[in-house]
Amino acid sequence: MKKLFHLAFAIGFAGMCFTACTGYSAQDYVNDMKSLTEKTLKNASSYTEEDWKRVGEEYRSINEKGKKVLEDMTEDQRKELEKFSEEVSEKAAEFNHEELKQQFDDLMQQADGFINDMLEEIKDKE
Repeated sequence: MKKLFHLAFAIGFAGMCFTACTGYSAQDYVNDMKSLTEKTLKNASSYTEEDWKRVGEEYRSINEKGKKVLEDMTEDQRKELEKFSEEVSEKAAEFNHEELKQQFDDLMQQADGFINDMLEEIKDKE
């Protein structure tokens, strides 16, 4: 019984190590952006200025992680990311606070510009 417990523990530990070592993938990036977009679209009508700032920071953070996997993205994943970006930008545009809306738009443009620059670099390498 004790050996069975140790074997189960070793298999579980190896599985956790394998999962931790696989890293962040292009699909993880798309999934993170999809989750943030869905959450934002669902709750946007009740968002405060602080909530929008948090969304902007989350968007930036996800893009920071995502820049490592842009080369691995499929065309469909790239299109999906563009769609998410547009949806969040449109929803943010409905927010009434002009200064925050401008800051958020600037952040989104920077992130989109970054993605577009990376995609151009990838195309140039091909």
